[in-house]
Amino acid sequence: MVDQNLPHYMGRLTGSMLHDAMEVGDGFATFDCESEEQFLRAAQDYGVVRPHRDADDRGITYLRDTPGLGKERGVGFTNENLLPHTDRPAAKEPPRVLLLWCRSSSSDGGEATVLRGTDVAASLEKLDPKALQAFCETDAAIFRTGTEEMVSPVFRMVDGVVEEVRLRFDPYIYFAPDAARALPSLERAFTEAEQVFPLTPGKGYALRNDVWFHGRRAYSGNREMLRIMIGSAHAVD
Repeated sequence: MVDQNLPHYMGRLTGSMLHDAMEVGDGFATFDCESEEQFLRAAQDYGVVRPHRDADDRGITYLRDTPGLGKERGVGFTNENLLPHTDRPAAKEPPRVLLLWCRSSSSDGGEATVLRGTDVAASLEKLDPKALQAFCETDAAIFRTGTEEMVSPVFRMVDGVVEEVRLRFDPYIYFAPDAARALPSLERAFTEAEQVFPLTPGKGYALRNDVWFHGRRAYSGNREMLRIMIGSAHAVD
């Protein structure tokens, strides 16, 4: 049965479902998942799990409000609004696919937001063509995380088609002057293009990190999301 509350709903999470959504579909799907073990197994069946500084030795990161991390904790470990972004934009090769699964939901807020890069670019071109041009420049942004650094466009386009998106908002990101001035237009384009939906325990989503943005509304309560990053898909016979 289709879950009417979730966009692009594809049922029970499996490796083959992920393959169909990420490799054949448009790179975004929502799903049901019964357990942490099933979540990890589906990820491993589909592709190569990428390690991350904040993940456990299996590659799972637990995203929840964690004040004990101190002032260096990222916004993902707070209950604040998380602006549309891609994961690890400072890496030469960011994770290709992200899986996020809700283990416990918020008492208020916390809705997931996803935005197709193509839709954001189209909205931005309509609202402010010069802004889109600024974000397509090869030096539009400098992304830095630890020892990693990448100078990159926010939208990499080939013959008018979005091939890749990279974006994050934190103290270590620097925008070129024209791109910095265009940020209000980008925010308006985000508002026009976003899909917003709640996640209850057992529900989750997967997306192509190279062509979709994602984020989260601010929340209260004990919301906890599990995240897995996948570097590449396994070859299909």
